[in-house]
Amino acid sequence: MRRALAVATAMGVVATLAIPTAAQAAPAPAWQACGEHGARCATVEVPLDWSKPKGARISLAVSRLSAADPKRRIGVLFINPGGPGGPAVPLVRDAATEVFPATLRDRFDIVGVDPRGVGESRPAITCPKPPYDAKITHHPQTPAQFQALVAYNREVAESCRQATGPLIDHVDTVSAAKDFDAVRAALGADKVSWLGLSYGTHLGATYAQLFPSRVRAAVLDGAMDHTIGTRRLAADEARSTEDVFNEFAKWCATTTTCALRGRDVKAEYSALLARADRHNIPAEGVPYGITAEQIGYGVYTALYMTGDWPRLSEILRDILVPNPDASLFAGVGSDAAYRVIGCHDFPSDVRTFADLSTRQQEARKLAPVTRGYVEGWDIQAGCTGWPIRPANPWSRLNVKGAKNILVVSGEHDPSTPRAWGDGLTCQIQGARHLIWPGVGHTGYFNDPTTQAQEITHLLNAT
Repeated sequence: MRRALAVATAMGVVATLAIPTAAQAAPAPAWQACGEHGARCATVEVPLDWSKPKGARISLAVSRLSAADPKRRIGVLFINPGGPGGPAVPLVRDAATEVFPATLRDRFDIVGVDPRGVGESRPAITCPKPPYDAKITHHPQTPAQFQALVAYNREVAESCRQATGPLIDHVDTVSAAKDFDAVRAALGADKVSWLGLSYGTHLGATYAQLFPSRVRAAVLDGAMDHTIGTRRLAADEARSTEDVFNEFAKWCATTTTCALRGRDVKAEYSALLARADRHNIPAEGVPYGITAEQIGYGVYTALYMTGDWPRLSEILRDILVPNPDASLFAGVGSDAAYRVIGCHDFPSDVRTFADLSTRQQEARKLAPVTRGYVEGWDIQAGCTGWPIRPANPWSRLNVKGAKNILVVSGEHDPSTPRAWGDGLTCQIQGARHLIWPGVGHTGYFNDPTTQAQEITHLLNAT
């Protein structure tokens, strides 16, 4: 669910609605050159609260790279790289040539939007108290530790509310999807195409539910299923991450670029986490050292892209020594936008220490090596006790009338398991489900054949 494009820079609840008047009336953006690769940037104003279209306004940052072959231009392609809370403006402005093949850049105006509260959009979601603190465990072993987690989450939410202001109640995915249609109208486009990755599948599918007639074609790669709830969210990811770590261990046993080749990777990793349980791993510049949770979450993210596995093996090799430089894991944890948006769309149903303790036992059974240190757990634990009312809680999509939607899932995806793609496809009338057999989070970034199929679908809209 977290940003599928992190290495390059991880759903809906209402019936189909008419296109809001505010979107139809949006003024044309004032474009200005930005970056060093020919992009242009602008801002688009939208209502703070879509139920009050004439009320307070907020601004969305937008970047656009115009089609390189104007005579064969198809139209607008929205890109959302994931999250929740992943900005797309810098992706299009600064990294388009690395991320988007020429076949897309030739035929589409590629448009990146920083969703409301994210990146360069204003106001920004701001949390002076960090959403994750290594001293407050997400895996409490006692009722007192559980109460400390709940109290900390509430303090974080209050700090976010005070610093962010009224926007804090309106950064759910339904509001963001309506924003995208305002951008569409401001661009003068009748229809748009979508490339949604990871959480971007949730945003793109929500857009298709709200505005089915505006969708020309869509690829939703690394699919989310907004029906599953936090217990299954964490359990499914625990199971899939254990599977992918096993694939990593097999790769290490047969690949010369693995720095751990010839060693028992699973046994040594389990021993490392046990050592971190006893005492935090010392690390330069990290006063309290590195916890087992930080190591686990860091490894989980590093499993996303198989191209990063050689570097992951080097990091693990170095951290397995008695006194490593473990600072690479020190920054692991949710940022402000991720936490606030996540708790709007994926609210936790954990109420007691017994609830969370039972789920910890379940995660350990499903993932005896990787332990369930996954995003789903971060959301389940991080949103426990969260006092801000969720604006878009767990619910089923009902997408009708949107054409040419391709859902894509991997058989070995640590972050968005294949089963979620099965679920999302069933909620989109006429959608097809492309399943690729490899390893990694999203086919777009891990499998050239799958990426080519996605591009063909976007180009042909059939």
